[in-house]
This record gives sequence, structure tokens and C-alpha cells, in this order.
Amino acid sequence: MKILVYDDSLDFGGHQTMACQGVESLSEDPALDVVFAANPLNKRLTHRIAGIPNHQIMEAPCTTRRFQGLRNHFTQSCIRALEKEFRTLKPDLVLCVQGDIEQSSQAVLAARRAGIECVSYIAIPHRMADMGATLGALRDHTNQHLLNQPDRYITISESMKRLLIARGVKKQISVVPNGIPAPPTTSHIPHSTSHTTLGLLGRIEFKQKRQDFMVRTFCNHPEAFHDCRLLIAGNGPDEAHLKQLVSECPRCNDITLLPWQDDTESLYEQIDGLMLPSRYEGVPLVMLEALARRIPVIGSACDGMKDILPESWTFEPENEDALAETFSNSRPSWQDQIDEVRKKVATEMTISAFKVGFHRAVVEA
Repeated sequence: MKILVYDDSLDFGGHQTMACQGVESLSEDPALDVVFAANPLNKRLTHRIAGIPNHQIMEAPCTTRRFQGLRNHFTQSCIRALEKEFRTLKPDLVLCVQGDIEQSSQAVLAARRAGIECVSYIAIPHRMADMGATLGALRDHTNQHLLNQPDRYITISESMKRLLIARGVKKQISVVPNGIPAPPTTSHIPHSTSHTTLGLLGRIEFKQKRQDFMVRTFCNHPEAFHDCRLLIAGNGPDEAHLKQLVSECPRCNDITLLPWQDDTESLYEQIDGLMLPSRYEGVPLVMLEALARRIPVIGSACDGMKDILPESWTFEPENEDALAETFSNSRPSWQDQIDEVRKKVATEMTISAFKVGFHRAVVEA
């Protein structure tokens, strides 16, 4: 069986990380011939897949661009080129890695035209309007036809499956939860007697990740965070805005900004709690990694956070008072609850469990 894995996005985040783990599970099967078509400009992705044995690598001839769903209606040269490429390669199945419904959508449409089975591996099937995207309502309208183009879906949580169904998807949907490697036994959590360090780790992008909201909450609620420090690590489009915001914050001396580090272990060793004030999410890998290390997580009551975190650790999204109150109320009982949550992650959300589930969802289904 020949499988073409396709990702023409410039993004490399948690979903691409899991997709690469999934490709490893496929490449380990001698009955499968795996080809990965990746955007050559996505250096992190191409570097990662170069380390996967037993598969072929090729350059994706197209690139997902802003407003790709709209572009699909007016410029179809890439879709035609992909259709021709697919007919030449003759895969039995095209597996499209989609962060959202627009990413890699040209390949979804091309596979449909070529009459080749198409599976979408999607992390965030939210409406663009709900994500705060520019022209979100218009894009949701024009993207609606994309939802039932794949023959099957693989998504990362039951909440994402429910969202796909709510948006009108009629196709088979498999759920394969994200998985993480076991944490090193030498990892530790600092417990300073003078302060608590709260971390925000990931892409710096205000519209989704809401670092700006967290900084304002931290500064506006000194009663809740009086003995806390904030550590924000990451890179992204809003780095300059974040630096400016922190410089104007009256507690700027209690906020540390760090670039993203591939050695995330050093970051986890510096924090006592993880904050996830996101507007929307799939199932954040940083949440799973923190919980596996017995680091408590406070997150928005939505998506993957709501699925996994204790209710008392979640708060109404975009509500500063709710975040401060949740932090204050949950903090005294963190250690009483963390072991149960950690056990769920350690037993159900491992890399080995993910690989088995991903292979089954792609091949056996």
C-alpha cells in the first residue's frame, strides 16, 4: 500500500510533531510504501522528517497561503498541478496534515479530483470566526464545502470530533489522542520559598495563545499573583508587541522573556505551574508534558484543556477575574490532584499508544 503524506504549510508546531511520530509508525510497517511531501521552506519540518527511516521525501509543489480557502475558488493552478502529480505517483491514499481546514486544502481537493482516497489529519477544526481570524465569517462560508471533501478524518480529541460533527461533517472520524515521551526520571520541579514561577510556553501569538491577556491579568490582580513570577518562552509574530507590553507593565521586573528552546526540559525545571489562557486549542503538548512532570496547569475551559484538566483548574476564556480566582482557589489543592491527572497522561497519552492508534486509524480503517 502506497501512502502519500502531504503538508505544504510553513507552520511547525505540536500537530506537525505528532504527524511526524505518525509517519514513523507507518514507515515501520514493511507492507507500506510511505512518501512525505513537505514544503521545502518549512526547515524545521524537513529537518525532522529527514531523520525518519524507510520513507521517501519530496517537495510539495504548493504552499498554503493566507486566505487559502478563498484562493481555492479563484486560483486553481496548484490544485491542477497537484492532481497531475498525484496521478503520476499513484498513491493508494493521500494523508493530508491539516492544522486547520484551510491548511493543505489544495491537496484535499486534488486528491478528490484524482479519485484517490483522502484522509485529513486535523487538529483544530474550529470556525475561523471563533478563532478571531480576519474575514472569519466569510471564510467559514467559503470553506464549508471543504469539510466533506476528505473520505475520512483523524482528529486528536473527542471535543474536536464533536466540533467536526457540529460543523456538518458526515464522514468517518477517528480519534487518536496526542502522545508524549516519558519524562526523564531526573526532571524536577523547583519549589522556591519566596515565589512561585508560572510559565507560558509556546508560539507567541496573541490571537490564539493570549500572552497579552495573561500579562494584563498578572499585573491587574496583584492580590492573586503577589508572590508569583511569570516566565514566557517562545517565538512568534507578536514577540515585539509582547516586549513592549511587558516594558509598560508595573511588574515588568517579575516577568522574564526567553526565546524558544529545543531543550524544553530546562524550561520545565524553572516553573512551578503552567498557564494556558488560549482562546482555542487542540490538545497542547506542553500541557501533557507539564502534567507528566507533576506540574499543575491552569487553562481556559475549552477544547483539549477542558477534556483533560480538572474543572477546578479551568476558567472562562477571556475573563481576567475568572483566571485570577481560579488560580487562587486551585493553588492550595494542586498537589492533592496532580497525581491522578498525571497518571491519566502517563498511561493513556504515550508515544507508543499514539503510534498504534495512528497506524490503525490510517491503515485498518
